[in-house]
Parts: sequence; structure tokens; C-alpha cells
Amino acid sequence: MFRQFVTLALALTIGLPWPGAAQGQDSVSGFWRRLGDTTLTRLLDEAMRANHDLRAAASRVRGARAARTLAALDLAPTVTAGGGFVRQRQAGALLPVNLGGGDRLADQSIWDAGFDAFWEVDVFGRLRKVLSAEGAFAAAAQEDLRDLQVVLAAEVARAYFELRGGQSELAVAERNAENQRNTLTVTRQRLDAGRGTAFDTERAQTQLSFTLGSIPAIEAAIASARYRIGTLLGRTPAAVAKELASVAELPELPGLDSVGGREAAVRRRPDVIAAERRAAASRALVGSAKAEYLPRLSVGGSAGFAATTFDSLGKRGSFHYVVGPSVSWPLLNLGRVKSNVSAAQARADEAAAGYEQAVLLAEEEVESALVRYRTARARVTQIAEAAASSGRAAELARLRYAEGVADFLQVLDAERTQLNAESQLAASRTAAATAYAAVFKALAGDGR
Repeated sequence: MFRQFVTLALALTIGLPWPGAAQGQDSVSGFWRRLGDTTLTRLLDEAMRANHDLRAAASRVRGARAARTLAALDLAPTVTAGGGFVRQRQAGALLPVNLGGGDRLADQSIWDAGFDAFWEVDVFGRLRKVLSAEGAFAAAAQEDLRDLQVVLAAEVARAYFELRGGQSELAVAERNAENQRNTLTVTRQRLDAGRGTAFDTERAQTQLSFTLGSIPAIEAAIASARYRIGTLLGRTPAAVAKELASVAELPELPGLDSVGGREAAVRRRPDVIAAERRAAASRALVGSAKAEYLPRLSVGGSAGFAATTFDSLGKRGSFHYVVGPSVSWPLLNLGRVKSNVSAAQARADEAAAGYEQAVLLAEEEVESALVRYRTARARVTQIAEAAASSGRAAELARLRYAEGVADFLQVLDAERTQLNAESQLAASRTAAATAYAAVFKALAGDGR
């Protein structure tokens, strides 16, 4: 109870959050709800609950908070209670006068119970700087957890988009294979009727075989995406694969006109905040190391009861106490203190450089992600028009060939163009969706 009271008092006086207070967590699913894909939202929510990496990061946050609480308690007196019993005999030869008249003294029982207290008075702020550093480390651990949530959500979304994109590519291949089977049937019918050639039939068979040969690779990519989602959700891949066996289209992607200032978005990123907090902690530790040059003032004491029989504890004459201040100063160890200060300063310089680098990398990632997403969406628009045109051209070529107006080479060329355009359309839609996931990661879920 005493320790809890001290911790709460310190929290109120120096601005530390009470360790038992609920800590709010930013939801990463709100960014995705605008897509309207309930399956993706469900997968993200499950990943936030069950992913093993997140559980490990949450444990690190609890450990960092416990270290901060321990540093706060160092500002308060340390009080321990103790008691004991000893049976002793003093050596008569050590006494200046042999009161007993002999070499052997009587055995003696000692009962003792009391309290010992020690308090380092933080005159020069050494302990307060350590507390500030531990608080910054705890904040960095919290931001690391949030950053991992962002990365995890982006990875789940990316795998989901690759799954749906693979399903679209598979549908394109199967649809084109069906058209090519129909073309092969027409060539065979014309060959049987004496109006076609075996050369046309063999070319139709070759094109169909190439299309069918691309299907296993697409199916493997779909299975791999399912297994990846299962791992990210903390479940066996096979179990999740069954849930995702149904086919669905990629969701419609929104624009990013609402994205605000780039610099503000970068400063809100959890990895940037974590780097800044570590730099602040390193600076505080430099101050703590410098405080070692100065004397330490502490107050210690003990109080309790001692008696030769247990029944006499607490009675008159059994009480004793000792209390007094003490000062220590590492006068002969100043070289060691200087080395510790130099090492702390070097770590602070490293942390400051790491923070500046984190800001630059975050700015690069934000700008690159936004450019890639915008260009990916523009590419989808252009390829969609090309795919629609190639589909109409292929249908016309097949009709003209069936009526004997065009040769088979036009059909083959039109079908190859159609397959290529539709495959590129499916791939470009997947690329745009994964670029959207990259935007989420770059903005840390902050799409305002």
C-alpha cells in the first residue's frame, strides 16, 4: 500500500501517468473501413488481437512501464522490516576485563525486530533524470507497439489484396482459356469441313496450352497469400485458407485528396515519435551521468526492539534507534565518471542522428507511397480502357474468322492482346491496392 501511495504521489507531482490507468490504443482498422470490405476488416481486427509479434511488443511495453515505476520509487525512501533470533557467546579473551572471573562467558539469546530505512535525497537531480529517461523509454516502447500495429495491418492488407488480385488473374486466365477452347473447336470444325488448315488448329492448341500453363503458378500465388494471412493472424495457415476459399473482387480504392500536410503526417508516425523519445531518454541519461560528479546526500536509520527473551520485545528498555545523514563523493573515481559521461554523450549523439535519419526516411516513404498510389490508379484507368477494347477486338476477330472473312492469324493476335491486356489489368489493380497499403503504412493510418 505504501509503495502504491508513493507511486501515485509521484505521478501527480511530476506528471507520470498512474501505472494502473488505462492506456488508449489507436485503432488501425478505421483507415480500411472506407473500402467497405467486411472480410478485410474482420481479418485486421483478428490480427490486432492474436498476432504473436504484437503480444511480444505489448510485453515489452509492460516491462518498460515497470522499469519507469521502479525509477519513480527510487525517489522515495526504502523501508524494510526485519526480525530475527541469534544465540551467541562472546569470547572472554576479547574483553578488557574478565567480569565472569573465568575464560568462558555465558551463552546469550538475542531477539530483534524493527525497521531499516534509507533515502537518497536527490539534491542534484540524478534520480529525476533517470526517471525522465525511463519515462521516455516507456513512451518509445508504446510507440513501437503502435508502429508494429501499423506494419501488421499493412502486411495483412497487402496479403489480402494479393489474394484477391490472384483470384482475378485466375479468373482472367480461365475466361481466356474458355474462349481459346471455343476458337480451337472452330478451327477443328473448319478443318473437318475442308475450309481450314491443320496449321491453324495447331496454333490454336499452342495458345490454349500456354494459357493453361500459366494457371498453376497463379494458384500457387493465391495459396501463398492465404497462408501468409494465416500466419499474420496467429493461426495455422490451413485453417485460414479454408475461410478464404471463396472468391471476391478487389475493393474500390478511394482517392487521397484528404491527405493533409506531409510534415505533420511524418511527425505523427510512431517510428519517428519512438526515435525522438529515445533521443530524449539519451539526453536525460547524460544529465544523470554528469550528476555523478557531485556529492550524494542520503539519510539512513533503523529503529526497533531488542531483548534477550521474546516476551521482553516491546517493553521498556528494549527500544533502540539510529539515524543520521551521510555524504559520498567519488573524489578518487572522477576518471571513471568522466568516461561514463563520454559514453552517455556518444549514445545521445547516436540517438539524435537516428532521429534525424528516421524523419528523412519517413518523408521519403510518405512522398514515394503517395506518388506510387496516384500513378497506379492512373495506370488502372488506362489499362481498363485497353482491356475493354481488346475484348471487343478479339470477339470481332473470332466472328470474322468463323465467317471466313479474316484469316486465323488475326484471331490469334487479337486473343493474345486480349489476354495480355486483361492480365495486366488484374495485375495493375493488385498493384494499386498494395500501393494503398503502402500509403497506410507511410501515413501510419493517418489519412487526414
